[in-house]
This record gives sequence, structure tokens and C-alpha cells, in this order.
Amino acid sequence: MKKIPISLIIDDPAPLVSVYAAHADTPFTKDGRPLIETFPNDLLFRFCDVIEKHGIKGKFSVVPMPANKGDIINGLEGIDQQQVDEWLDCVRTRVTPAFSICPEMLSHNKAVDIETGKALPLREDVWASTQDRTTLTPYITRALEILKEAKFDVHGVISPWYFGKEVEEEYIAALSKAMYDVYGYKNCFYFLHQLRGVPGGVKPWIAYEEDDRCVVSIPGVTRDWFWETIDSTRTDDEFISHVADHYITADGKGGCIIHELELGANLTVCTHWQSLCSNGLGTGIRALEEVAKRVEKHLSDRVEWTSFNELLETTINDKNAYRARPVSMQKIDIEF
Repeated sequence: MKKIPISLIIDDPAPLVSVYAAHADTPFTKDGRPLIETFPNDLLFRFCDVIEKHGIKGKFSVVPMPANKGDIINGLEGIDQQQVDEWLDCVRTRVTPAFSICPEMLSHNKAVDIETGKALPLREDVWASTQDRTTLTPYITRALEILKEAKFDVHGVISPWYFGKEVEEEYIAALSKAMYDVYGYKNCFYFLHQLRGVPGGVKPWIAYEEDDRCVVSIPGVTRDWFWETIDSTRTDDEFISHVADHYITADGKGGCIIHELELGANLTVCTHWQSLCSNGLGTGIRALEEVAKRVEKHLSDRVEWTSFNELLETTINDKNAYRARPVSMQKIDIEF
């Protein structure tokens, strides 16, 4: 029996900078602690230990100009470049190729004037909502160029918030051209839609075809339950188990992974870097490992960890099976 792909979507990573702390509605966690503005590299190393041990694959963002604090090539405000280089090297050598690397546009904060590098007044997703391919193409191109200069091989992009949703046809046309211009790739993917509970299960679909180029939409199918660890100082085993239960229970019979598997979905499990880092405690990384252990124990004969690059290749190779956009689509009530 062919196994169902399972992929871990990790939004918002950047070298040390917490892009979430920069754009959060409040500078405090729900339990009143200040949100930390940087995540030490040790948390990335701990994450790598977990994914290597358990064979986890998926998608990992690298924000090129995180929080409008400069860029990952020329330097980030208040961050030692040696630590930035250490972070980038770790992602290049330990996160890839298991995880497909993507820009999450330029800043995941304020839109950027690509001529000057300065921040514009609007948040990136708000700015994008009124753009077309003539302005979106150079914007996406700049994001890809920075990651290429940082020696990442990129086959797709991720939308910060719902970047491009209101102008999706223009967005994906711009993405296709930018990807071809920067990397020479005719096929690429994007992550924008958050879907769950769709009858028949959700799979990637061909969203754009033109000039022998294809763009594949890869949706997420779970809420970010690891987010809870941001707002708690609990690190005990009972709390870790409680967080993991949302994805898959200890007996392997419940949780959103099981629910979506029964529907027939590709299991694209969503989380954020700040959720795994847990305001510096790394509780989310421990909960992720517990989820991985339960997947291994109960689902190893039914699912296999898959990168987004592999999902892209599968979709392109069987276009007829993946051409249909889901008829019923429900947006996840997810926190960013």
C-alpha cells in the first residue's frame, strides 16, 4: 500500500530574530512575560537533533530581511554576524535536504521598498493585497535572490500571513516568473491556504500553468497546537503529552493527524518557529519529538515523512491526480 505523505510546515524562522515578537499585537505572552526578541542558536541545534533522529521532513522558512532589521547577507541590526552565519550554516547542512527552504517574502513585517531596502508603512500582506504581477514579481525576485546568495536551493515560497490571497492569480504568475528568472526552475510551489476537515481529504493542486511552467499549491491541514507553549512556563512531561495529544494521542487513535488521515488528506502539519522555541524554553521542540515518536509507533506502516520538494515532484509527475482544487475549503482559525 502506498504511504501517505506527512510533512512538517515551519513558518517564521530567521537567524536569531523573532519575527513574531516584532509584529505581535502585544510584547507579552498571555501569562505576562515579555516576548523575547531573539532565539539562541542552541534551539536550532536542538531542533536539528530531533529531526535527524526521527527522520522528520517538510518545509522550513528563512526570512531574508527579518523584521526589517537588515538582511541575512549584509547584516542584521543588533545581531552578531558570526551567529547569523552559524545559523545559516546549520540550516544548510542539517535542516536541508529533509526540509525545503523557502523565503517567507522579505521581512514578515513591514513591506520593503526594494530599491532602498527601507520599510514601507504597510504590513507585507496588506501591501500585497493591492498589487499585481508587475510589482509582485520584483518583490518575490528580491526574496529569492537573497536566499540564492545565501547558498540555498529554493523551489517555492511561503506567504507571510495571507500574502497574495486577494490577488492570488497575479501572485502565482509573479512567483512563476521570479522563480524561473532567479533559479531557472519551471516548476515551483507556494504555501498560502490553511484547510482542514475537507471531505475526501486535501492534497496539493496545480494552481497555474503557462509557458511550460507549473505552480503547485500545497495547503496546510492542521492548526498550530504547539503555539500553546509560548504562553506557558510549564515544561513537565504531562504538559508535553497534552500538547502532543492535539496532533496524535498516546494510543494513536485521536488527534488532528489521525482525523485528517482518515479523511485521506496529505498530512501537512503546521507550526511556527516561535511555537517550537516557546519563548526561549524550547518546550515545543520537546512536544514535536513526542509527536514524532507517536507517529513512528502507530503510523509507520501508513505514512512517510516527505519534503515539500518531494511533494512538488509527485504533483507534477501526476498532474491528472492533483489538478483539482478542493471544492470545500475551510480556513483554519490559526494564530500568527
